[in-house]
Parts: sequence; structure tokens; C-alpha cells
Amino acid sequence: MEMSPEVLIGKIIVLLGLSVGLIYFGLRLKMPAIVGFLVTGILVGPHGLGLISDPAQVESLSELGVVLLLFTIGLEFSIQSLVKMRKLVLFGGGLQMLFGTALVFPIAFLLGFAWNTSLLFGFLFSLSSTAIVLKLLQDKGEMDSAHGRGAFGVLIFQDLAVVPLVLILPIMAGKSGGDPFYLVVGKVLLVLALVVVLAIWVVPWVMKKVASTKSNELFMFAVALICLGTAFLTAEAGLSLALGAFMAGLVIAGSPYAYQAISSVMPMRDIFTSLFFVSIGMKMDIKFLVNNPFLVIGLAVSVMILNTIATALAMKCVGLRGRVAVMVGFALCQVGEFAFVLAKSGGDLGLLNASSMIAFLNIAVLTMAMTPLALEAGRRLGPFFGAMERPFEGNIQGHVENHAVVIGFGVAGQAVARACRLMGRQYAIIDMNPGSVQAFQAKGEPIIFGDAVNELVLEHVGIHRAAILVVSIPDPVATRRIIAQARHLNKDLHIVARTRFLLTGEQLKRLGANEVLTEEFEAALAVFDSVLTFFHLDRPAIVTQLDQARDNGPADFYANVTPLSPVPANPPSDAASSLSLEKPSGEGPAINPPPETERCQ
Repeated sequence: MEMSPEVLIGKIIVLLGLSVGLIYFGLRLKMPAIVGFLVTGILVGPHGLGLISDPAQVESLSELGVVLLLFTIGLEFSIQSLVKMRKLVLFGGGLQMLFGTALVFPIAFLLGFAWNTSLLFGFLFSLSSTAIVLKLLQDKGEMDSAHGRGAFGVLIFQDLAVVPLVLILPIMAGKSGGDPFYLVVGKVLLVLALVVVLAIWVVPWVMKKVASTKSNELFMFAVALICLGTAFLTAEAGLSLALGAFMAGLVIAGSPYAYQAISSVMPMRDIFTSLFFVSIGMKMDIKFLVNNPFLVIGLAVSVMILNTIATALAMKCVGLRGRVAVMVGFALCQVGEFAFVLAKSGGDLGLLNASSMIAFLNIAVLTMAMTPLALEAGRRLGPFFGAMERPFEGNIQGHVENHAVVIGFGVAGQAVARACRLMGRQYAIIDMNPGSVQAFQAKGEPIIFGDAVNELVLEHVGIHRAAILVVSIPDPVATRRIIAQARHLNKDLHIVARTRFLLTGEQLKRLGANEVLTEEFEAALAVFDSVLTFFHLDRPAIVTQLDQARDNGPADFYANVTPLSPVPANPPSDAASSLSLEKPSGEGPAINPPPETERCQ
């Protein structure tokens, strides 16, 4: 039955109204917004109050939310960064699905299911939720952490694996039909080749022409066309819409227009993604849960435990430390949205009967709802599991004291080492990237491979005798624990930490950090520096302003301004009156970019 626009808008208003109320009370109880959306779906769905009798009325809009979510995730990465993650994606993701299926299959088979149905259950329960996990990691600023990258690598493999899994289901069911396997593979390869061509030649040229018009409307429509067009092409080739959107994000990520593209789609993404979580909640049958509470809850918890074990083992096999492996395991313990696609195909082929499908939907939605709790459990339990393994590899030669300890040997960590060499001071380095450790050990650097969250690792590098500690890792959870441990071991230690956001900086100071370098604030100071330079303020006066800003802090930086003596103000009128997406040509100093975020484990 076709729905009128008035009825559709009315249903969306009901969804938004319930979501606002539930999210408000949930946040007061420190529950993530995702839980509010899931509960909203349960209440308004056909198994709740019945305000929306057909979930398909919302699912079409919700799929657009997943597409936009994966598009923005792709914008924040690049093809180069994915190449660096190939070990996590191919081996980590492959082992995770292999271990997960191997754990579930024999249990389902012993419970009396046929071999093909048992194997399908293994596939279903080894797929995790890309939308939920990435959303939660983004909200906590943990996408660039060690466990964030580990989870992301596995999720990419799972999304890719859905395609071959759908293709082999008819074989498992003893049925044939559809396109031959070689034809499907050929279409997939053709689309991938087309995306590469677009990324290298077509999209940069198009975006440059669009940006030159300085029209925000045209730019937004061009971004939407690239996102939805790439998603459509991949869907036509048998891949998922979401995976196509992620590839579209990767295409733009390597261009100068990535951040403007993110700002263009972010508002739409948040609204449509919320509808996705609502549609997932609609699938849960409350009556079935009430009639079989111990069965559903017991199976849901069992699935989460098995997934945590399988994922943690896979992460250990690819070389991640115990703490990080366990955190990735807890993050990916739920059943994913693409499992619903696979389950529907299995149901159409007769591999799942009606009762099995209802049970699966209830178990899957329950695991999704418990994901925020599982992530928090991983943050708390990860360090305890990490303490059970060998804490470090390598040794610091000789006795060191009154030295610097560096956590994370990326760009910022190497700057600390350079400063120590200039001053003739000793230093010791801890890093969790085995490739980097091996390379720098060969160059004679005093570096060990270990997890600095472990107290034994800090003691090995002489933290109780050190003068200064510099924590330069993009993992907010580990940073907090390292600072607390170091302050406990050395009351006189001067601790310098790096973080992304201002709110996190205040927390790190409470834990014992003497100085916190906030990327958000440092980027603002870089822009401040450039604007004063543009207006021809002399360099000593600019340095004075920057020193005062750092001494007084971010709040005073914006609120309290004492005008300086007049200076010549002659910026070009065309540069001041319009916003260009590219650096304008002509005279005048260029604005210095903010410090590049360092990516290290």
C-alpha cells in the first residue's frame, strides 16, 4: 500500500519525538544515543505499540543512513592507509570469521540443526555491526586508536565477505540459479577497476572544476552524486551499497576536498543513521523475548562471548598486544546489520525456518543493544588480560636516569628524540608497532616493543628514575591509564601528553599530566598565527600573543581580548569576501595548515 507524504512525515515525527525523549533520559543515565534509537524502534514497531506496522516503511530511508555513514568513514581514511592496514584486513578479518564460524558451527550441529543451517549460523554470528561499532568509536574519539584500527580492519573484511557468502548460499542449499560465479566475479572486478579510474583521473578533475565555482550548493550535489553513484555501481555488481559508499569516500579522501565533503553530508548522515538504528529495533519481537527470556538472553550472551574469543584470538595471531586484542574482541562481539541480509537470503532458500528466523532476529538485536556495555567492559578488562602476557620485547642498553621516556614513536615521538639528542640527554622509547620497533632498533634507537599501560613496561624503561614522560599516542583510553600509572610510580615526573580534544585535556591533567598539547587548540593557534601574519603584525608580537594564549588556556584565549595598536589592514578584497575551497592564487602569505595528526600504535 502506497503511503502519502503526510502519513510518512507523521510517522517520522513520532520516531523523532520518541527518540528525543528516550535519548535525553538515556544520556542522563550515561547511556549512548544508539540505545535510545533501538528502544524507539522496539516501541513503535509491529511487535511493540504498532505505530508503524511495516518496518519496510522506514528501512529504505535507514539504508541511506548506512550509506552516508560508510561514506564519511571512507573520507576520514585513504587508500594509502588501507594498504598499510592490509595485514589487519586480510589476515585479521579472515581469521576472525574463520574462528567465529568454527566455534558456532559445532554447537549448532550438536543442537540438532542440519550441517548447512549450522554453517549459516556460523556465518551470521561472525558478522559484526559496522554501523554501530564505528559510530561508538567515533563518538569516543577512538577511531585512530590501536583497537579502533583493529576493529575497522576486521569490519572491512566482513563487509567484503558478505558478497561471496551470499553467492555460496544456493550451493549450500542444493539449489542453483542467478548469474554464473565467473560472471559475478567479472562484474565485481570491472566495478573496482572503474572506481580506481575515477579516483585517479576523473574525480579530482571534476572536484577542481566544481570548487572553482565557489558554489556550496553545486559542491554538495557533486559530493552526493559521487557517493550515491559509486554505491549504485557497486550494488549493480553484486556488492553492497554501503561498501560502494565507503569506496566513494576513499576516492575523495585523497583530494584536498575531503573535509568540505564531510561537512556537507554530516547533518544528513546523522538523521538517516538514526533511522537505521530505529529500523533495527523494529525487528525485535518482544513477545518472543517475554515468552523465552532465558533462551534469548542466554544465546545472546553466548554469541557475544564466542565472538569476543574468536576476535581476540585473531588479533593475537596478527601481532596485536593482549590488551588491544581483548578490546577489539569486545567491540566486535555483536551480530551485524549485514547478517540480516544473509539471513534473509538463507530464509528464502529454506536454510532458516520461521522460528529460527525470529530467534535470530531477537538475539541479533539484543547483542546490538548491549554493544555499548561490551565496549566499556573491554576498556576495563583489556589491561588485566594484557598483564597476563609477556610485557615487552627488547632491552634498553645500560643504566639510564634523569632521562626522557617516549610513548609512541611517530612524528611527535621522533621530535622528542631529536630534542634529547640536541641537548645530550638520554631517552627510552616504547612503541606497539612491531615493524617500526624493528626498523628503529636496527638504527640503534633505544626502543622496545611493549604496551605502556603495563606497569612492568614502564618500570623496565626506568620510569621511577626519569625526568620527563611524553605520551604521544592516538589512543585516549591507553593515554589515561599510562598517565595514572606513571604518576603513581614517580611523583616528581614531568608528564607531557598529546590529545585531540579540549575536554580530554582537562581529564588528563586531573590524572597527573603537567602539560597537555591539544591538537584542536594547537590547530586554532596555527590559524591565529597565520591571520596575524597576514595582517602584518611583527613576529615578536605574534610570539608574545601565542605564548600568552598557551599560558592562559583555551577559555581565556577566546573570551579576553585586548586590542593592539593599529596595524595596516590591507587584505585583498576578493580574498576577504568569498570562501574558496582551494588556495587562491595571487600575493599574500598562505595559511599554514594545522599540525598533521600522527598515526601510530
